Amino acid sequence: MNEHQKRLWQNMINLIQGYLDGKTEDFYKIVGELEGNLDASEIKDTTLISQWYGFWMPLEVRRAIEGNPINKKQAIAELIAMKEFLLSNNDDS
Repeated sequence: MNEHQKRLWQNMINLIQGYLDGKTEDFYKIVGELEGNLDASEIKDTTLISQWYGFWMPLEVRRAIEGNPINKKQAIAELIAMKEFLLSNNDDS
């Protein structure tokens, strides 16, 4: 990843952490911003992108079905899984 991509990846981690820390309750917005950051990063690694969507898709489905009044316990588990994926891939690959 180049520096621009690393910054956007870190921003995704920060968005998730902000929700986990209770700094925001806007689940709907976070899910959209996660995808926006991926798009802006212009990552070309199709395997990485496919893996990313594997973690993001459950969040998007929850957002589409539940909106903001979500099942927080399930959403938090999904966000933690995505954060762990992001952390494990936020390197010099």
